[in-house]
This record gives sequence, structure tokens and C-alpha cells, in this order.
Amino acid sequence: MTFTFRSIRLFLSVLCVLAMCIGELRAAPSIGVKPVPSWVVPVTPGGKAPSAKDFSGGYYISFVDKQVNLGAKSTYRRFVRQIVSESGIQNGSEISVTFDPAYERVDFHEVTVWRGGQRISHLKQGDFKVMPVESERQRFIYNGFHSASLVLKDIRKGDRIDVAYSTTGWNPVFMNKYSDFLYFNAYDYIAHIHNSILSPAGRVLHFKDFNKPPVRTAQSLSGNTLYEWDVRNVKNNSYDDYVPGWYGKEPSVQVTEFGTWKEVVDWGLNFYQVPVPGGALKAKVEEWKSQSESTLDFIGKAVRFVQDEIRYLGIETGENSHRPHKPEEVFAQRYGDCKDKTFLLCAILRSNDIECDPVLVDSYKRSQIAENLPSPADFNHVIARVRVQEKIAKDNEFSFVFIDATMSLQGGAVPQMYCPPYGKGLLLKSGQNQLVTIPDHNAGNVDIVEDIYLPPTGDSTAEGRIQVKTAYYKGDADDFRAQFQEGDVSETEENYLNFYKDLFKHAVVEATDTLEYYDQREGNSFSLVERYSLKKPWKLDSATNKFYFDVFGKTLYTTLNILPGRPRKDPVSLKFPSDQNYIINVHMPDAWNVPADKWEIKRSSYIISFESKYLPEEYTWQLKYQLKTLKDHVPVAEAKQFKADIDKLVENLEYQLTEPKSAGFDVSDINGWMVGLLIVVGIFAVTFFRRLYRYSPGYRHFHESGVILGGWLILLAISVGFAPLTLLAQFVGQQLPVYVSLAHWDAMEARGMLVSTAYHALLVFELCFNGVMIGYAILVAVLFFKKRDSFPTLYIYFLGINLLGIILDTCLSYALMGDMFDGELNNTIAAIGRAMFFSAIWIPYLIKSSRVQRTFVNTYGDQPVEKELSEGTEVAEPLE
Repeated sequence: MTFTFRSIRLFLSVLCVLAMCIGELRAAPSIGVKPVPSWVVPVTPGGKAPSAKDFSGGYYISFVDKQVNLGAKSTYRRFVRQIVSESGIQNGSEISVTFDPAYERVDFHEVTVWRGGQRISHLKQGDFKVMPVESERQRFIYNGFHSASLVLKDIRKGDRIDVAYSTTGWNPVFMNKYSDFLYFNAYDYIAHIHNSILSPAGRVLHFKDFNKPPVRTAQSLSGNTLYEWDVRNVKNNSYDDYVPGWYGKEPSVQVTEFGTWKEVVDWGLNFYQVPVPGGALKAKVEEWKSQSESTLDFIGKAVRFVQDEIRYLGIETGENSHRPHKPEEVFAQRYGDCKDKTFLLCAILRSNDIECDPVLVDSYKRSQIAENLPSPADFNHVIARVRVQEKIAKDNEFSFVFIDATMSLQGGAVPQMYCPPYGKGLLLKSGQNQLVTIPDHNAGNVDIVEDIYLPPTGDSTAEGRIQVKTAYYKGDADDFRAQFQEGDVSETEENYLNFYKDLFKHAVVEATDTLEYYDQREGNSFSLVERYSLKKPWKLDSATNKFYFDVFGKTLYTTLNILPGRPRKDPVSLKFPSDQNYIINVHMPDAWNVPADKWEIKRSSYIISFESKYLPEEYTWQLKYQLKTLKDHVPVAEAKQFKADIDKLVENLEYQLTEPKSAGFDVSDINGWMVGLLIVVGIFAVTFFRRLYRYSPGYRHFHESGVILGGWLILLAISVGFAPLTLLAQFVGQQLPVYVSLAHWDAMEARGMLVSTAYHALLVFELCFNGVMIGYAILVAVLFFKKRDSFPTLYIYFLGINLLGIILDTCLSYALMGDMFDGELNNTIAAIGRAMFFSAIWIPYLIKSSRVQRTFVNTYGDQPVEKELSEGTEVAEPLE
């Protein structure tokens, strides 16, 4: 085994912490052997033996008894374990009881093995081993718990093990008030469960039932009230996959002596009386005051210090399970748990007259905590509420922010800091008598763009590439920043590379650069850029002899909750808050036919959207996805719909890109009717524009020789000269593959006959219009360079018809398929604007310019006369 400096330092730190924990214990861990207390109510085990399919591990529990005596601060427990098979001998032959020696003592009353009607006692105090158990050490929490363990000897198949013990003493932090949950569930079958509470007269208990527990009975017993619950033949409550952390369906009863939330607040304020800082902490606060330009600047310095420079580590022995350590102590040792860090933050801010109070929350139950009765046991975490500005006119909630002091490396200014969605919390402030709402703010989002550049098909030497840009914002940036700093960059690079190697298994994927990352902490964003080479991505289908490439949105797929087809009984957990925007750009070597689609699903718990479109200018197929959660779960009544929605999303995550035949066209995909129309349009354009070429307004009139092209006409010459080439290139490269493709012709069939027919009419209009305008552009170009007298008039008509056609096509396209046209609308509007601007300049110029009048004078046939022809002279018309 190799030890690094970091591991040795961590090991030494653990040793020091354990030493401190032991030093804080007021009494050495001890156990005793005593008779069953006289107050325990005798209960005879009952219930039925389970079938073999109802338990595991080779044994089952036939009886569980828990009895609480509030006056004696003692809890009696008994369980009976039945060994059924050889595996049960291995798994069920050890007894272990966990307790906190800071305030608890364990006394064993019975450890008996029953074999064939014979009682064999194993109750020997010297056989027990007591040792520390730090079950939460991986979470940097040291709670001081110990275990009293007994390894039973000579256990055989068929033995029944009967164990009874008591723990005496309560954590003084609760000030002698009792709170607990009584559960009536089983991981495996339990034949009989009994619970009871013996309460002295005058002590008021509050009860709340969850999920139909057994009926509570009550009776007077020697000046006490005995509450009992008894249930037989308890089976495991199975759960579906992906259930929320707060969700539970086990029958249970909450018991508490706290009658109101105000009582819990008053209890908490006993430990959170924020002191005035002293010593080194006071000096640090004064330093921040002198360095801060504003109150908000001071808050930022304090929050950054507590989050980033006070490491998370909890010494939660005894009362410190709920009582925070002193702020000066936490500041000096530079570590603490949630309550320590929050208490320190409150002390720092209050020393500068900034309102700051602790808030008790539960990181699992979140908003569901409102369903519970008031009790300190309802909470497992502490955050802070800080006033960042004075009360505003209408709603003063925005004058406060909630800060989780245990979150390190958070970005952004304090008002924009992310707080996890705890939902509800108890504000420890004098006079507070109810839970407060913790708003969801600054949750953030993740934007992922995968650009896949494909080489030409059939060329094994050509190399493609992959570029992935991932950007995390606000709360998501906080989470990823912390993960990134915890990890190893080289290991992260390898994991990312392996992800794409697994995605493109039949290709060769290699990293071409190191992982780029940019941490904009002030703006709270974190960005990554990955670059890979992609060799031999195309696969050959031997049946069709065509190359294909599989597109799969694995990045989004791995985050989805894919539900099985069986009926569901439980709600579905959702990552909340979450907003993922995922784009796959497939850059193809030439023009391609791809499926166009767009849809959006809006439910009460989530939003899913998808769009597939082709960007002809870039030969790019773009797939856009969004998945945004609005709640942390989907109710069970909506689970079936959720499964259908996710299945639809998954269907649109996987595509196969197949190469077309014959230089970009698949013969089977050619629409013969549109090809025929194209030929007719071509014949019409040639015939019509040949006749129009003869049009000459000055054919009957004398004209001087035209002047040479010059002035602003040079600019117009460039536009007129290149227009036919530009229109022809766009028509052949981008528009023609759409017009003559059967796939595009049938693209709207799924939307009904009316929409499909209108779409066909639109394609016919565009083909005819664009084909005619190419002929028109050639005509005006010829007229321009021959300086024909018909050019100004015909070019003015050309500009007007072109502008009108663009506007009409845009309106028709948007009316027909506006949901799919949104992405191109801005570009189309820009094209209309350019056409209007161009026309607004050149049309008045062509009408009013004397240079135009002196340049474009040549007539058809170019036969000028010396003077105007006399009336009655016969002259052939230029148009037949």
C-alpha cells in the first residue's frame, strides 16, 4: 500500500479527532447485567412463522418489543431471532447495541438461546466488547457512539435467540422533552411488533399517525398513562425505483412533547444566543470592517471565510449533537459542522449590526417537514437567513437571502448565491411561531453543445473531430466547481475520453488536447471544452452497401429516470432544481436529407422540448433538447404520463444517419413530379425571357451613344453580375435537394391532409418562383452589360418582385409551420431587411439619375435613327 502525504495527514487528523472525542466523554463506556426493570409490561410473542420467501440471510425476527419510560428516561428493548439455515448461523450469531456513553448506560437483561425446548444462557458481562463506532466518519462527523457487541458461541440451525436490554439516560440537550418516531415496518418479515410509552401523570404527549399504523390504546397504570401499539405479521414495504428521499409509506407514529413550533424555537434559542466576538475573532471582524466598501461587501467577506476557510468537520458528542460550539472556538480550530459554521457566521454578521439568524432544515424531507409535528428531531441541518437590504415596499422576502455555510467555493455575489431547495425551515428568532418558506433562487442551468464533424464517407484516411462545450451556471456551477476541485484533472480527462470511446465504439476516438476549464467565480459560471479526433466513424451496411453513422444523445440519456413498464405505486423522484439544455450539431461533409421535427411537453412537474432541423448554409444537422424540472417529484397519478414523455424523449435521442446515393441524391428519394415541374419552369423561363429581351422602350426614337459605365453603377455592376451565380448556387446546393426529395415532400403528412397539401403548394410556389427569378437575374445581367434602355425598368421590377416574393414566402412558411420556423425567422427577417434597404437605394437612383439615362440607351437591334420617324411610317415591333 502506498501512503501519500495527503493520506498521512488525513490519518493523523482522524487520530487527533478521536482523541478529542474521547477526551470530551464525561464517563467511560460501561455496560451492566441486571434483571428486567419492574416497570416493563410483560408481552407474550405472537404472530405466524413466515414462509421461506419472506426473509433473507437465513434467519428472521419473530418478535420486537420497545418500551419507553419517560419518568425513568429509560428504553427497554427485546427481540427474538430465529435461525433457520446454515447461512443464518453466519449472519445472525452476533449481538450489537449502539449507544452514546456521554449520557447513556446499557444494561443487558437476557441473552438466551433456546434449543429443542432447552434454555441456554449466554449472559456474561465479561464476554461483551465495547468499542467506538464512528459510522459517519466518511461525512466528517464524529458522534462518539460506541457499540456493545457479543459474539455468540455454538449457534446451530433451529436455535431461537432471545435478547433483552435497556438504555438509560437521555441527551440533556433536549431538556427532558421526549420526541420520537415509532415505526411498524420490516425489512424482512417480523411476526410481532410491540411498542409502548409509559408517561407520568401531567406530561402531555402529542401523536400523529402516518400510513395507517396500529391503533393506539391507553390505560392508567400506577399513576402513569400507558400507551401501547401492537401489530402482527409485518411484511416489508417494497418501493419502486426512483422515489424521493422524503417519501415513506411505512406505518409510523410521531410522538412529541413539543406542542407548538414556538416551543421548538424557544428550545433552540437556548443554544443560539449569539455572543459578541472577542479575541482573535474580534480582530478579524474589525479588519473586514475597515476593508469593506459596503455592508454587502462585508457580508461577502464573512460568507466566503466561513464557507471556504472553516472546513467541515463535526464533533457531535453528547449535547453537541445539537448545541453549537462557541464561535471563538470554531474560528481558532478552523473546523466545525453545519451548526458551528452557521453560529460563527451569525456572530460575525451581528457584530456589524447585520441581521442573521439560524434556520433549522431537513435535507431529506425538505418541504414535507410541514407534515410533521413540532419537534427538534425533525431537523438534520442548519443554515442562516441574512438580511442583505432594508425592507422594500411590497414584499420584504427579497431583502433576505438564505446561506448554507457548509457549501464551499460558491460563486457570485451574496444576493445571487444558490441555496439548496430545502423548502421549509424553522427560523430561530424570538417570536417565531411557524415554519418559514425558503425560496428556490439562483438554481442555475447546464448548457452542453456537442459538435461532431464527420469526414467524407468511404475515405478511411479522412479524420473527423468532436468538440464538446459544457457551461455550468449559478447553483450548478457551485456543485461542479466543488466536484472538480475534489477530483483529479487527469482522471477527469480519462473518464471523459472513455465516455466518447464507449459512445462511438466502432470508431477510433483520441484526445487531441488537454481539458480546458474556465472558472468565472465572480459571475458564477464554470466552463469546460473537450476536443477529440474521430477516425473511421462511418460504418458500412453490407445489405445496402451504404455507409451510416449512429447519433445518440448519451449525455442527456444518462441523467434520465427510465421507468419500467409495470404499474407504479410510488411517486417518481426528479433532480430539482435542474435545467439542462443539450445540443448536438452533426457537421456533414455535404448536403443531406435529415428529419425535421419540433415539439414541446409542459407538465406540472417538468418541461421537455425537442427540435431537429437542418442548417443548409453549414451542412449541419442540429438536435436541440431541453429538460427542466419544476418540482422534486412526479406524483404517482402522473407517473404513467411521465414514462410516456420520457420514452418519447428517448426515441428522439437516437438516430441513424445514412448516406444518400449518387452524389448527394438517393434515386429512390427523387420526386419525379417535381422534377417534371422543374423542366417546365426552365422551358417557360427560357421562352418568356427571350421574348422579354426584345423589349426596348426607345426602339422608335433617336439616341446618342451611351456613356461608359462609371460612378455608382460600378457597385451595381458587381451586384447584378454576381446575382445569377449566387441564386443558381443557392438553388442547386440548398433548395433543389429539398424540392425534388420525396422525404421532404412527405415531411408534413403526420400533421394531416390540410397542412400537407398546403406544404406541397408552398414547395411548388418556391420552385417556380426561384426558378423564374434565376432566369430573370440572367436577363437583367445581360441587359445591364449591353447598356440596354430596358434595363432600368426591368431591374426595378426585378427588385420589387424579389422583395414581394421573399415576404410572401416568409408569411406562408410561418403560417404553415411556425413552430419549426422560429429558428430561421431572425435570418429571414434580416434578409427581408437587406432586400428592402437595397431596393430603397437603387430604385430611386435608377429613376432619377442622369448617368443612368445617359448610360442605358442602346435599343434592341442597336439601330439608332437620325431623327424621329414621321407619323405613319411602318416599323416592325420588337415583340412578336
